[in-house]
Amino acid sequence: MKRLLAAVIAGAALTAAAAPAFAAEVAYKLDTAHTETSFSIDRFGFTSILGIFAKSEGTIWLDEAAPEKSRVEATVSVDSLLTANPTRDEHIKGERWLNAAKSPDMTFKSTKVVKTGSDTAKVTGDMTIMGVTQPVTLDVKLNKIGTGPMGPKKMAGFTITGSISRKAFGSAGGAGAIGDTVAIRIETLAVAQ
Repeated sequence: MKRLLAAVIAGAALTAAAAPAFAAEVAYKLDTAHTETSFSIDRFGFTSILGIFAKSEGTIWLDEAAPEKSRVEATVSVDSLLTANPTRDEHIKGERWLNAAKSPDMTFKSTKVVKTGSDTAKVTGDMTIMGVTQPVTLDVKLNKIGTGPMGPKKMAGFTITGSISRKAFGSAGGAGAIGDTVAIRIETLAVAQ
């Protein structure tokens, strides 16, 4: 009995000693007031339409010791689209383009993180727009991590860039006049929980 008890205590001690290795991942919630998803798309070859999606939410599980183990899930509200032209906004949110009434959110869930530099990575994941899910790879730059002026909680700031084909997600309206490639840029602040 004493040997069994000693084995259980030793096993518990080893588990406790190993616990910090599993606790490296920290959940950071996106600060919705300081997160903005912007886009640009060619219009008739003369200019690009610029816009933002002002409302998003999500979580980044950041592992500083092993960034390739980090992951992210985010949701962007289609109805929060702004292009500085209310008529165009309603048009883009309409059935022919993003169909916000039927698909109110766009989502991204990472499946792979590849570190490309001391503060950069390629993050691949499943992006869903209008009910269509496609793999997308985004370039991510960690701008800064640490505490900031808003309080004692740790924060992380990121710049994320990439592009998608709108046809791949079922939005082919205006082909020939409006480009297929949508450039994406996301500026986000995330706060440790």
